[in-house]
Amino acid sequence: MADPTPAKNEFQWKWVVFTLLLYVVLYFLPLLLAFTLGGQLADTLFKSWSFLGVVVISAVAGYFSRGVTIWEPAVASVLLLVLWYAGFQLYEATQGHVPFKGLAPFFVYLGAIFGLSLLGAGIGEGIQNLLKPSGSEHDKEEPS
Repeated sequence: MADPTPAKNEFQWKWVVFTLLLYVVLYFLPLLLAFTLGGQLADTLFKSWSFLGVVVISAVAGYFSRGVTIWEPAVASVLLLVLWYAGFQLYEATQGHVPFKGLAPFFVYLGAIFGLSLLGAGIGEGIQNLLKPSGSEHDKEEPS
């Protein structure tokens, strides 16, 4: 009988979904709050959290996951950026503007967000490894 638990380093979509939920709650809500506050401080917070938030949220996802979860937060960040960009372009099209004009900046952002997400997930995994007691059951594989 096949073991229902995934292998230690197998890609797990549940962590992609978990990271997407973290982005909705911990990324977009603070950005929305900063945007609604206005002013120079809010502008600085908005710009800082736009990039720093990706690292922090990916680190949180990497920390809470079992095993090694590096690629899942990165995939979630790419999916989120693609969805956001598609939604923005749809909005632009409804306003009479030409959609998908200037794709080069999108791909630059995509690469940057992907890299920052990998960095954050690696940091979260590193913190997880530092805080886990030696001989922990956290990453032990179950016998077949």
